[in-house]
Amino acid sequence: MIGIGMSNATRTSTYLYSQMLSNTNDVVMKKVLKEYADNYTYANDALQSSLQDLSNMSFDYAFVDVTAAKDYPNSCHNAYRRFPGLAYPPEMARREEYLVQICDIALGMIGKLLD
Repeated sequence: MIGIGMSNATRTSTYLYSQMLSNTNDVVMKKVLKEYADNYTYANDALQSSLQDLSNMSFDYAFVDVTAAKDYPNSCHNAYRRFPGLAYPPEMARREEYLVQICDIALGMIGKLLD
């Protein structure tokens, strides 16, 4: 599951950076897209860290890392609220929900290892 989450985060970050390049005239949108892309990069990094934690049998740290990865997209969603007039794109809502679901499944598995 973590590999799937990493793939999702990487694809989403790449997608957002490409959108940032195509929206060169809108400074506010560019700022939001960059912040959003960076957060998906951070989510990917957190998921990579969780793999290392799992290989070291540090299940509690893996749980924390996956929880962080799950939360990064939510902060992106909140970024849109700071800029009146910007609508949260449905495509991003779909991608966010997908990563959250993947992380929830991974957290459930790690939780079983902690029991």
